[in-house]
Amino acid sequence: MTRRAKKTASSPKRRSGVAPASPSLQGRAQDIALIDHLIERIDQGGSTLVISGEPGIGKSALLDVARHRASERGFTVLGMTGVLAEVHLPFAALEQALRPLMKGAEGLVPRQRSALLAAFGMQDDTGAPDIFLVALATLSLLSERATRKPLLLVADDAQWLDQATYEVLAFISRRLSSDPIVLVVAMRDDFKGSLGDASTQRLRLSGLDAADAEHLLDANAPGLPAELRSRFLKEASGNPLALVELPRGERAAGDTPWLPLTDRLERAFSNRLSDLPPIARLLLFVTAENDGTSLHEILSAAEAVLGERVGIDAMAPAVAAKLIEINGTEVRFRHPLVRSAMHQAADPATRQRIHAALAAVIHDQLDRQLWHRAAATIGPDDELAGEYDLMAARALRRGAVAMAIEVLESAARLSSTARARSDRLLRAAELAADLGQPELMERLLRQADIDEANQLALVRIAWCREISQPPAADHPAKILALIGFAAKAHAAGAIDLAGNLLWRAAQRCWWSSASDEFCKKVYDAAMRLELPDTDPPPDRDLRLRRTAAARS
Repeated sequence: MTRRAKKTASSPKRRSGVAPASPSLQGRAQDIALIDHLIERIDQGGSTLVISGEPGIGKSALLDVARHRASERGFTVLGMTGVLAEVHLPFAALEQALRPLMKGAEGLVPRQRSALLAAFGMQDDTGAPDIFLVALATLSLLSERATRKPLLLVADDAQWLDQATYEVLAFISRRLSSDPIVLVVAMRDDFKGSLGDASTQRLRLSGLDAADAEHLLDANAPGLPAELRSRFLKEASGNPLALVELPRGERAAGDTPWLPLTDRLERAFSNRLSDLPPIARLLLFVTAENDGTSLHEILSAAEAVLGERVGIDAMAPAVAAKLIEINGTEVRFRHPLVRSAMHQAADPATRQRIHAALAAVIHDQLDRQLWHRAAATIGPDDELAGEYDLMAARALRRGAVAMAIEVLESAARLSSTARARSDRLLRAAELAADLGQPELMERLLRQADIDEANQLALVRIAWCREISQPPAADHPAKILALIGFAAKAHAAGAIDLAGNLLWRAAQRCWWSSASDEFCKKVYDAAMRLELPDTDPPPDRDLRLRRTAAARS
């Protein structure tokens, strides 16, 4: 059910114990009533609500309402937030949500428990965790906890969830009808992923109507000159965050060039930096560059940069400026646009020092430490590049192919020789080809500076381009080319690559109904190859023979 948020001039009613409404909730009474309905009817079964809208429209504020309402009713409340820095870390967001339930993993059936622990890096596994088993394990944990009391699962910034977590959410969202579980997901309008099924309720938030927009602006910036007030109302276009933040960042009318609303909001946030003490500004920059939310990490990194003791009180001005919030031991920006504004406000040298400091204070998470080390490095570093090779291998074992590609590309930038750089880019291109991403593959290949004398590298490029296109096209010349490339790969000692090339040639023979002559050439090449018995793809030699023989 898709429903556009209805605009209303009335403010939402406050319940007993509910904190004063967020400014973003002006005009959202009916949307809050929908959340109340989902929570109050939990005895009739679970449900999923997907909230979408542009940045600053009030999605996160509604999620806060859902959390508060559910807590009032005695729900278990779990949450996850998509983080751009972790988008390539499989199951990172899922681990964040399930951490309070992991003691219950002991009661899972062995295969589900093994898959879940492997997904979270809590158990060694020989291969990538099965996404279906991880999803089943997640649903089992949630359902078991929901037998004690109802459960609310909240996912904010879903457009930045890692793909594995998103797939698990999509799986469980279609299976909540019989459990007392409510799933509420917030995502940006431009996110192309789909979640749920025909029964999923969908709420698209639009801008406030004129009356609510005026009320919100006047409440947060009273006494504005009429011309400036009119300008802010026009530029905000009913966006609650813009109505609150633009007046704080700008008061001078008429001399500001037009910018997109997102850019205007970022500038409104960065304009507050000039009123903050230097230490508070640095702490904001550290928070922006850190890919975690640990208050201890942020303070420790700031101390490393400044060379002096930094206490939590140094963050008070940034909190007072409504740029960050501190919840226990975690620091979060009030909005993702604040993070991007702080990142852009810090000069490159400051960002480099911050990343070096973060690398020094992060001890228990090797991949994060390496990421910050690379961000702090200028020029080649072969030792760090080697560490990145190992990180890529770890990512592949977890099934994080996209992350492995990104890591290998970073390793290539750290390489001191053209050959090492090209080899890493070729490995990344091969993975991109396997993923079916030809545009990414070609971008990686263009970066590789391949020596024409390096025959094996040329064969690997040919292999990438071959598997990025369907084998059914009737191009007999390509069959001969594949046989030639297989011979070169075999001569260079790349037996697996040679076998793959001949298997691809056999596929082309079959799908294009090639002549007997071409099929025999593939068969003869397979005989010359003499694949060892330990060849990884099972019975590949036999399949080559049968394919060629079937066409002979």
